Amino acid sequence: MSLLVVATYPISGGPVLSGRVHSEAGVLHVAGSPVPASQGTSAMLGAALAVSGYLETPAPHALIAGDIGRGDGTRAVYARLMEVTEEVRPSVIAFHYMQPVMALIRQAVCDIAERLPDVLLVADAGGMYAAKAAGVADRFELMTPDVGEVGFLADPQATHPAYVSHYLFGTASFDTPGLVRMAADSGGSARVLLVKGKTDHISLRGDVVGAVDRPAVPALEAIGGTGDTITGLAAGFMAAGFPTVHAALCASRANRHAGVSMGATPAMRASDLVAALPAVFSEHLCGWAGACQRV
Repeated sequence: MSLLVVATYPISGGPVLSGRVHSEAGVLHVAGSPVPASQGTSAMLGAALAVSGYLETPAPHALIAGDIGRGDGTRAVYARLMEVTEEVRPSVIAFHYMQPVMALIRQAVCDIAERLPDVLLVADAGGMYAAKAAGVADRFELMTPDVGEVGFLADPQATHPAYVSHYLFGTASFDTPGLVRMAADSGGSARVLLVKGKTDHISLRGDVVGAVDRPAVPALEAIGGTGDTITGLAAGFMAAGFPTVHAALCASRANRHAGVSMGATPAMRASDLVAALPAVFSEHLCGWAGACQRV
């Protein structure tokens, strides 16, 4: 079982890179090139790599390209997607930071379903926006919205989070379980959602089946990329064979405990959280999921 991460990195004209992710002196590399240490793609890849390293599963394969919002890198990645997918034969494909081009993700989801029907699809960020707007959200196994984005998934008319109906935005009376149910009923949700917030809610087919609010680490909200690490953790656990709901629960718990372990402050980076993950796995993962490191 293996994970393919499909994403972009914030460099104008950055080349398409396809290969296993590995770390050299703390810097992530794909196909011999360093991955820019941004808050998004590198954080997600780093967390997924930490999972595979601890569980001794294949390192994630990345298909990424430079894109600063113009969509050129996004289109270049999609142009290579099926070639790389058929080469890697992943069990999980995660769509992450990309421009939300609806036609491209709709075609990609259809092609994957035809050629590799057992692949589990994960989406966050631009990949999630595109999937929902394109009407293919219900083909996904897992999405990882934050509390604002779940309002977008719940709004059947919205094609971008900026256009969500005002009553679906987070307020003091924000009803996460209710919005999760609305998203499922309207076809705007993956089978499983991990809604990130003060309390992380995990839902299955529109029903909340788990919630994680401890340990509380408010400083993580100020560190860019710590939502992306949750997505990388969940996708990595899924690729290791964890059932999706269990993968989401373990991802939420691991992220929070890593925040405690690193003594999180707003001055820190997502890479500090990634560095804390192996110790968290060693202390907790056996009890959470029976995933005990071999001796």
